[in-house]
Amino acid sequence: MAEEYFGIPRDIQAFFEDAYGKTLLIKGPPGTGKTAFALTLLSMLKGNGAYLATRVDPETLYQQHPWIRDKIAAENIVDATQSERERAIKSPGVTIKPLKYSNVPDFLKAVYTRTEQMESPIIIIDSWDAIVSYTGYYEPREREKLEHNLCDFSRKMRTKIILLAEYSGQTALDYLVDGVVLVESDMNRERRLRRMVMQKLRGIQITNPVRLFTLDQGIFKAFAEFKAHIPVNRENPAVPEPLPDLNELRISTGIPNLDPVLGGYGSFNRFDGDYVPYDLLARAVSVNALNLGRELVLTLHEQFEFVARIAPFVQPAHKEKIKFVEDLKDLPAKIGGDRALVLLNLEGVANVDHAVRAVLTPIKERRCVVLCYGCNGGGQGKDLRSITATHLKARFISGVPCLYGVMPRTEYFGLELVPAAHQHRFPLIAITPIV
Repeated sequence: MAEEYFGIPRDIQAFFEDAYGKTLLIKGPPGTGKTAFALTLLSMLKGNGAYLATRVDPETLYQQHPWIRDKIAAENIVDATQSERERAIKSPGVTIKPLKYSNVPDFLKAVYTRTEQMESPIIIIDSWDAIVSYTGYYEPREREKLEHNLCDFSRKMRTKIILLAEYSGQTALDYLVDGVVLVESDMNRERRLRRMVMQKLRGIQITNPVRLFTLDQGIFKAFAEFKAHIPVNRENPAVPEPLPDLNELRISTGIPNLDPVLGGYGSFNRFDGDYVPYDLLARAVSVNALNLGRELVLTLHEQFEFVARIAPFVQPAHKEKIKFVEDLKDLPAKIGGDRALVLLNLEGVANVDHAVRAVLTPIKERRCVVLCYGCNGGGQGKDLRSITATHLKARFISGVPCLYGVMPRTEYFGLELVPAAHQHRFPLIAITPIV
C-alpha cells in the first residue's frame, strides 16, 4: 500500500517485506517517539505481535494506543521485568504474565515459548537497555554475547525483532542488527520538530535517509517525500465545492483543517520564507475565492504558470475574474468588485513597508483580502505589524514544506499534496501538526 497511509517510509516497508528474520534497532533519547514508531510499524506489518514491556506499563498500553488491539493480543503483552506476580489488566479475565529469565538461554527460551505458535512473529522489546540490566550482563563482552545470541535467534527462528534503546550514539549492537533508525526531537524557534534518520537497512538502498515525522494523535507518521505536481486529468476537471467565509471579516483559506487553526485570512496576511510552501497555500485560497465569485488579482513573478495550475478547477464563468498587474501603482484600478483576493509578491522590492501601505490605502475600502509574500526580507516588514491579520513563516525542512504561525502563534505544520480519489479532481492540500 502507499506509504502515505501507513506513515512508514517505503524503505522500511521494503526492509521487512521478505519472510526472513530481521532485527531493527530504534534508538533515541526518552520522549522522541520510539514506542509510537515501533507500534505503528507493527500495525502495518503482516504478522502477529508480542510486546515485551519494561518501561511502558502493560496495563495501560491499550489505553495509550487503542489502535493496536487488533495487532497485539492481550496475552502477548508481556511484563519483561523480573516481577514474580501476575499482573491483571483492566479487561476482565485477562492476565499479563511476567517473562522470567535469569540468564541468556533462559531469556531466549522464554521468548521462543511466547512466539512458537505464532505465524510470522514480530516482537517489540521496550526497552533493550532494561533487558540487559535485568540479565546482569553489564560487561561489554557479556552484553555483546547476549546481543549476538538475540540476532542469531531472530535469523534462525525467522522472527522479526524490534529493539528500543535509550541512546543516540553507536555501540556494538548497531553493527550486529540488520537495521538502525535514530529518532530525534528538538526545539526550533520554540516549536517542536521531529526527525528520523535511517542509518542502516541491510539489503535496502536508502533513498532519503532523513525524514520529518509527527506523533499527531499518538500515531507515528513520517511525511512522504514532497512532489510539487500530482498528475491530474485536465480534459474533464471537476470544480471543487468552495468553502464559505468564516465570518464578515475573515475568508476561508481553502484548506479545511487550516481554517480553525488561523481563523481564516483577514484583510492583510503576511508570508515569508521559502516560496513553494507559500505557493501551495496561495493555490488553495485562489481556487476557493474564484469559485465563490471573487476577483483574483496577481502580481506574482510566475503569474502565468500559477494560473495554468489553478484555472482547470475554476468555474468557467469565473475565469474572467483573474487579473494581472505589472506595476503596483496600477493595482487599485484593476480591482472592480468588493472583497477581491490580491496576491502580492514583493521579492526584490526595495521598501516593502512603503509599497504595502501605498497599495492598501486606496483598496481598503473595498474590503480586499491581501496575501503578501516577501514581507520580511532583509528585516523589512516591521512596521506592518499593526495592520497584519495573520503572519505565517514558510520553510522547507528535511524536504517537507512546512509552516508555522507567528500570528496567531502555532506549532509547525507539515504540508502535503494529497491525490484526489479521481484524477480529474483538484489535489487536496492537507496540513498535519508536528507534535
